[in-house]
Amino acid sequence: MTLVVIAGPTGSGKSELALRLALASRGEIVNYDSMQIYRGFDVGTAKPPQAERAAVPHHLFDVADASDEFNAADYARLARPVVDAILRRGATPILAGGTFFYLRALLSGLPEMPGRDESVRARLRRIAATPRGPERLHRWLSRVDAESASRIPPPDRHRVERALEVWITSGQPISSWERPGGQSSSEIPSIKIALRVERASLVERLDARVEEMYRNGLVDETAALLGRFPRTARPFGAIGYREAAAVVAGEIDRTSAIAETKRRTRAYAKRQATWLRSERNVHWVDARDREETFAAATRLLREVRG
Repeated sequence: MTLVVIAGPTGSGKSELALRLALASRGEIVNYDSMQIYRGFDVGTAKPPQAERAAVPHHLFDVADASDEFNAADYARLARPVVDAILRRGATPILAGGTFFYLRALLSGLPEMPGRDESVRARLRRIAATPRGPERLHRWLSRVDAESASRIPPPDRHRVERALEVWITSGQPISSWERPGGQSSSEIPSIKIALRVERASLVERLDARVEEMYRNGLVDETAALLGRFPRTARPFGAIGYREAAAVVAGEIDRTSAIAETKRRTRAYAKRQATWLRSERNVHWVDARDREETFAAATRLLREVRG
């Protein structure tokens, strides 16, 4: 049996389609979103509500705390046994999420990238702790790995540090390890369905989604999480949480936070679409109308499966 992958930019309707397909085909949903793995980070990640999780089995949500070190290799180690168990039950694994590096780690595995080097990490963190240290590290990354620097913002210190750590220890930019590739002979067989949304419509959806998150208590959720974990924990650099944490700290007002969250969300959706266009063996489906999208995806699965 083949895995089903639902892909597309954030806000395109991946979770809804995955749920409907799972209900229609004895499927079980497997998360590949790098933020939805964290316990307590619910509002800002648009995590499926409990009612949906009760309707069909959902896997790899809420499996890590904010203080945990968690990366794509960790995800693949957890996800492979989950997928295997679903297949043994005669059900269909339906992968849904937006972190395509995690998806590739599961389907194809990862190259043996350099591991953690604590001495290098300590050196980078000493720099980060100095005035304008994060900006200095990002400028350094721009010189040695312009591709990574263009998609990692300076405040995302965890990813900046990891990219520099890989370059320092291996002499190769981390972007050279992470480039999308086609399906290989060792890749787990999958049917990849990507949702396509016209840009203006997607921006409208994303802006409405951000406003809904703030109405639904994103700032209050962030304040509660900051009572349990340090602000330097990785999830607080994510879209929405970074801005909400700044509101909690009194650094910006709510209106500015919403505007910045919208900007970052649009940019993230654009990066996701660019990544998907680089992938091979992707079946694109228009996501303008929910019923038409579900019908098109159902037809596609029937045709591909024969």
